[in-house]
Amino acid sequence: MEKTAKGLVKYAIAQLGRPYWYGTFGQGAGKALYEQKRRQYPHNYQAEYDASQEGEKVHDCVGLIKGYLWSNSADDASPVYNVEQDVSANGMLGLCTDVGGINTLPEMPGVLVFFNNHVGVYIGNGEVVEARSRKWGVVKTKLADRPWEKWGCCPYIDYEPVLSDTIMLELPVLKKGTKSSAVRAMQLLLLGNGADLGKYGADGSYGGKTDKAVRAYQAANELEEDIGCASKTWAKLLGV
Repeated sequence: MEKTAKGLVKYAIAQLGRPYWYGTFGQGAGKALYEQKRRQYPHNYQAEYDASQEGEKVHDCVGLIKGYLWSNSADDASPVYNVEQDVSANGMLGLCTDVGGINTLPEMPGVLVFFNNHVGVYIGNGEVVEARSRKWGVVKTKLADRPWEKWGCCPYIDYEPVLSDTIMLELPVLKKGTKSSAVRAMQLLLLGNGADLGKYGADGSYGGKTDKAVRAYQAANELEEDIGCASKTWAKLLGV
């Protein structure tokens, strides 16, 4: 399967809100995996297993990129390991085909950004998706708010010209009754904009509370959409 910059951006956005586990690359969380990783990296796994994360896809920073490369979809929790592509964040930077200082970052979603053995995915319009830490999980951050030093093009990704509006058009139309990782990503973006999603929060289910929040967000931003969350709402949420 061809791996593209556009696909990497869509994959990264779909992981928003999911947990950070050191040394993982999109596997489904479970106690057996947790104990395996604790044996490998005891310093990074001092807390007890959190059963509330059961079944969630988990990544570390470079694992977010590996997860896309080795999975069939954003929800595929059984990535196929590839030893030739198994590198650290610094190792990935060393393999990048084009590299520059962060002040020369091209406006090209899917480019990787780096600092101090950490990597994120630039999604356009000055924003990054990164598996930040165990405390933060996978989050969307402002490029300018983090100490990024370099950018580079992942050697395993096809960087044909990628337009932000094309990515928005290909994101799914979401409506009441939909249950998916894309709904959860949308809910997290709504929460980041002050929406009230009730006690269930970002649960991946487009119910009445989410529908009300979407409509309120659209009204506040003068967005006209015939049904649920479509391209205009996605674009505004993602700042494109």
